[in-house]
Amino acid sequence: MSYESEELIREVQVQRIKAAMSQRALGVRSGLTQAHISQIENGRLEPGLSSFIHMARALDLEIVLVPKKLLAAVEGVLRSTSSQIIPEDGQSALFAKGERILAKRKKQRGSSAALDRIAEYFRFLKQVRLSRTDLAFLEDSIEILRQLSDDPQSNSQLENIAGALQGLRNRVAHPSEAPRPAYALDEDDDA
Repeated sequence: MSYESEELIREVQVQRIKAAMSQRALGVRSGLTQAHISQIENGRLEPGLSSFIHMARALDLEIVLVPKKLLAAVEGVLRSTSSQIIPEDGQSALFAKGERILAKRKKQRGSSAALDRIAEYFRFLKQVRLSRTDLAFLEDSIEILRQLSDDPQSNSQLENIAGALQGLRNRVAHPSEAPRPAYALDEDDDA
């Protein structure tokens, strides 16, 4: 996944999780396969523009081009209307909140594979410094975890959260390098 599209794809993933929608359900609504969406979210596949638009629209999002001169004003309006984003120095407090919610879930439901995976990803992620985008994504995931009910549908939501956190962990643990050309034509070479 290229650096330029990373934030956009992460935002679509956050919105999918907020909507408690599985990758498969998004695939049905967008006309893409679950495997295709998984590869996009995990950074293994760069989405084409039409695929990205289909995913966004399936989540009731719209892509809009904004003149550069107005970008600061538009971002200000979006910030003032969106949920609060935790600053990077609040990272440890965010993980503490997540771990409390996770412990409460385990006490209510007993241990499960998804809850154990989430705990494992929390342990890893709290050791690294996360970007604001990643912190917002983590905050959204923790909030969804907090709001889960005890019905059978929540098992798939737990799996969605675990999968999303796994994607974040993988991206942080294995940052992709910018692609380099196989060869370069340097004018300074005498050969």
